[in-house]
Amino acid sequence: MNIIFIGGLTNGKIVYDYLSKNRFVDLKLAITYPDDCDKPRHIKFSNDARIIKTYSANENIDMIRDLNPDFIIVAGWSELLSTELINIPKKGTIGFHPSKLPKDKGRSVLAWQIEDGYSETALTMFYYCDMPDGGDIIGQENIYISKDDYINDILNKVDDATHNLMHAYFPLLRQNLISTIKQDETNSNFRRLRKEKDDIIDWNKTSEEIYNKIRAISKPYPGAVFFDEKQNMCKVWKAEIIEDFVYGHTASPGNIVARLFNNYIVVKTKNSYILIKEWE
Repeated sequence: MNIIFIGGLTNGKIVYDYLSKNRFVDLKLAITYPDDCDKPRHIKFSNDARIIKTYSANENIDMIRDLNPDFIIVAGWSELLSTELINIPKKGTIGFHPSKLPKDKGRSVLAWQIEDGYSETALTMFYYCDMPDGGDIIGQENIYISKDDYINDILNKVDDATHNLMHAYFPLLRQNLISTIKQDETNSNFRRLRKEKDDIIDWNKTSEEIYNKIRAISKPYPGAVFFDEKQNMCKVWKAEIIEDFVYGHTASPGNIVARLFNNYIVVKTKNSYILIKEWE
């Protein structure tokens, strides 16, 4: 079976490793990011004649067509693939999306879910179609989000789910034994790409809302941002909620009410306090 892989990052490497070691697969081509890529969780692929390192799979469409693939499999790739490209393989183009499709299509999905206080999401394996994240569902694995999970913890869980879905469903795909589920578009929503303004902490929000934002964009993402008394920009990587804090006078949201010996700081929120444990 002729396969082309498109992807990068740690989850993409999991898919690539599975395909490259599968005795039923002839991995004709792998398209991944250049070695100097600065995307979060980028991982270098080996140098191999079958590997092209680029930021655009669409630029290689003629080569992909000439290889006559049965499947294209995509993981850890942010570029929107052209309709022409996804329609090349005889059996379809397959990808992964970190949500319970049809919910939460689009960009920056995990960060939005954590910031919104989700306790559970999923990794969905699905067929590509003309609508982004809109094709028929092959399989889903639920991913629990605990109150202590930061974005990197969830990305680790996505990697585990990627491994599980490939091992569970690729053998069925290869043998044409998959029963897919059509997405109900009346029950879907789209997430937009996050911007720098989305990193800024609004201290007038509740401690839980602020804590969730910090968890959502901690390392390897840009970090939640606030400005101290001297208007220096500070990035927050780790925090916890403090319901009660002994303080001598009434503080307004955003006031730093204590600087502790271990470089922790305590900041007033709308309803309680945030203990910032790791920041710069």
